[in-house]
Amino acid sequence: MQLASSSRDKAATIDPPELSDKLEKTRGNAIALALGGGAARGWAHIGVLHALDEAGFRIAMIAGTSIGALVGGCYLAGKLDELETFARSLSRRRMLGLLDIQFAGSGLFGGMRLNREMESHMRGVQIEELRRPFVAVATEISTGHEIWLTHGDLVTAVRASYSLPGIFEPVECNGKVLVDGALVNPVPVSVCRAYEQPRVVAVNLNYDLFGRSGVVKHGAPRAEMNVRATAESSSGSLRKSPSKPVRLGISGVMVESYNIIQDRISRARLAGDPPDYSLHPRLSDIGLADFHRASEAIDLGYEVTMDRLPDLRRLAELA
Repeated sequence: MQLASSSRDKAATIDPPELSDKLEKTRGNAIALALGGGAARGWAHIGVLHALDEAGFRIAMIAGTSIGALVGGCYLAGKLDELETFARSLSRRRMLGLLDIQFAGSGLFGGMRLNREMESHMRGVQIEELRRPFVAVATEISTGHEIWLTHGDLVTAVRASYSLPGIFEPVECNGKVLVDGALVNPVPVSVCRAYEQPRVVAVNLNYDLFGRSGVVKHGAPRAEMNVRATAESSSGSLRKSPSKPVRLGISGVMVESYNIIQDRISRARLAGDPPDYSLHPRLSDIGLADFHRASEAIDLGYEVTMDRLPDLRRLAELA
């Protein structure tokens, strides 16, 4: 597996000649895709790609983070239909059957059953053999470096890109321990820019989760006021009981925290390096772990892309 840092200078020197040839042959009026992370919401990428194919768009390259790397890699390997069939077949029970729970490792789930599912369709596929350039974004856990996986085993690259810390086991690759790329680059527009792509379309799965970040001044009442309902007042009238605090549990806290981190990093990265066009499927009702709702997500991705086809056609026609 070949690794590249996020530095544009280093990225320019690490690509083999055949990758540059692929880029030259596909540049024309093709678009580059930056497929963002978002766990179960990422099934929407399948709908986006189907819509683009139906409309006749040419894809110059794909940079993917987390589930964006999974869907983008399967698409370029010619396995998108198989992935869609798998996604639509998921139920809560089947999803639990694919997760191998463990308590002694570095993640709650080892991910080996999911890995075997990918291996059954993409065993031996090398990134450099794909029909278009592909980059999977991961994070080196010991340094926080952004790692671009540009060569080598496709399944390993995809696994590294979606290895959410605390949930899936990190992936060891060439002496580096890699985890989810969404920790550093949730929507990898910057990768496409480094490859000098003139028309970059981003698919941001988390756009409608939160509003703009803000600072809210708030008082801190005594702790007992948050957990005890108020009884009758001294005058005998009833007071309205305070609302009960939301209890998320450990997994809920992890998921919501990850949502916030990914949203804030996405906004910061995209403000500094914006795409030429963004697609924002409305997916806020689908949770990070709602993999069984694949049909909804796929349909939403397809619909938003079809609605935006006039804008995308204008973008593709720009010289």
